[in-house]
Amino acid sequence: MRQSLHTTDIFEHANALPGWRQRYDQLSCGRLEGWLDVVQAGEVQLFRECLNQQVIQHICLPRNAVNILFPLAWPAVDYQGTMAEKCATVLLPNDEYRVFTPAGMDVLCMSIPYATLRGLLDEAVLYALMQLDRPKRVCLRTHRLAPGIVMFKALMEGSPTSSTWQSLTLMAVEWLEQVIDVPQETPRPGTHNYIVERCHQWLIEEPAAPTNVLEFCRRLKVSRRTLQYSFQSVAAVTPVQYLRSVRLNGARRALKEDPYASIADIAERWGFGHSSYFTLEYQKLFKELPSALRCLERRL
Repeated sequence: MRQSLHTTDIFEHANALPGWRQRYDQLSCGRLEGWLDVVQAGEVQLFRECLNQQVIQHICLPRNAVNILFPLAWPAVDYQGTMAEKCATVLLPNDEYRVFTPAGMDVLCMSIPYATLRGLLDEAVLYALMQLDRPKRVCLRTHRLAPGIVMFKALMEGSPTSSTWQSLTLMAVEWLEQVIDVPQETPRPGTHNYIVERCHQWLIEEPAAPTNVLEFCRRLKVSRRTLQYSFQSVAAVTPVQYLRSVRLNGARRALKEDPYASIADIAERWGFGHSSYFTLEYQKLFKELPSALRCLERRL
């Protein structure tokens, strides 16, 4: 679902965001110009809001969800010190917020239900997160925040794919893990090996299925952190690196076994729907183009 609104009415603007109860009072003098863009995938909601006037916002957040706010432009810090430019802020649905937003504010927000986070966050982290009773600022360095902002804007401006939503959700999970620091139980080495082996086996059985870390977490009933830790301890790479490399090696073997088959067909058979992306990753791993191997096999 996608929704866009440009309004000059403060009341219309406040009531336009689905699932949120808001009341806005305009403070500064002048004609209001407000913009609101909303994109929704399942229960995950992403929106961008801009206002040219100073406003008092009374906000009741959606129930049973975590909301991460990213100010793109925030000319002044509000009196409560809740928001700050270049810092993400986690808002929880425990109370009504009163925020003084400056003229010229421009923010992105991602609202993720607790149900979506189950299986991605460790249960102890999720429970501690749900117990927070005040806004929590995540002061991330610009280089850590930038990839998420780029993904946010791509979702707002383009045609979002399921893989883009998944990547953004995983990035949000990493940010949330910085908010809550609880002792983690380290899985036994045998568990690490089992997790990697099962993922490898599923990949060989379903080579055309897109690489989906979220799906592996759900199948194994482990958190994203546990999955990440297992691959790092067993193979010293991330799950995405491991699974992508296995697919690329499978495609390389297929190219050698059938030198007359279409490169695009083989790439798709191994889960690479975009041939340009396949070529880029193939060249990065093997330091040659897929066509180089094909030409060699035909000469032989």
